[in-house]
Amino acid sequence: MENNDKFIKLSNDQIFDIIGNIASLFHRVIPIENTIAVTDNEKFMFHFAGAESAATVSNLVGKPFPKSGNIPLTLQTGTQQIGLIPKEIYGVAFKSSTIPLKDYEGNIIGALSLALSLKNQDALQEAIENISSSAEQLNATTDEISSSAVHLSTNVSEVLDETQEIVQLIAQTDHILDFINHVASNSRLLGLNAAIEAARAGQFGRGFAVVADEIRKMAENSAKSVDDTKKLISSINNKVGHLLKKIQELSDVALTQAAATQEIAACLQNFESSTQTVQRISKII
Repeated sequence: MENNDKFIKLSNDQIFDIIGNIASLFHRVIPIENTIAVTDNEKFMFHFAGAESAATVSNLVGKPFPKSGNIPLTLQTGTQQIGLIPKEIYGVAFKSSTIPLKDYEGNIIGALSLALSLKNQDALQEAIENISSSAEQLNATTDEISSSAVHLSTNVSEVLDETQEIVQLIAQTDHILDFINHVASNSRLLGLNAAIEAARAGQFGRGFAVVADEIRKMAENSAKSVDDTKKLISSINNKVGHLLKKIQELSDVALTQAAATQEIAACLQNFESSTQTVQRISKII
């Protein structure tokens, strides 16, 4: 809605007074540092300076506005002008949005300009850059962790397979030991029978009796060795079984870690996208 719908029967001075009072309220209510200026076609009518502007610019009321910047451009074109005002014009750089003011006949009688400090934008931009840099480093670290997790998972899987093969080999030794035990048992029986036959032969069987006794002793020693070996292999088998369980748990952890790092990588990509969105918004502030 144009100004002529609002300011019918009002003089230019009345229009400026109304807009000046409203501008003063908006200057206080806007939560970020701002400066609001109201001008006619030549000079500043009202000037509500923010802290940053007040520190570098004196009271501009009654003074002519600079010939460069948004104000003269708005007065010339009759359109809203938005852009950055360099430090050289007012002594401090800021972002400005300026609209023309018109009387009830539609004639341009001045301009209303809102200037926002760049400190908030600069601080936000710096924070975004720091966040973006941290996100990139974190993303790179996550990629390394993910790669390591996959490598770990592969190695653990190989160790798991080899451990299972060891368990199978240990199981095969039981058959070998059973065979040896069977041979020892038969040898002991053979030695006993040989001793009996040697005793029947009397004097002629003495030499054979010695051999029979040695065979019996060897059989007994073999049986004892088989028993000791079985106990040792049983202990090894228990240890390997425990190791197998731990390796399986480690394999599960490695797989979970690999999946988790992939999820983190996906979240970081979303985070990077959100950072870009915030960066675009920061340029508007």
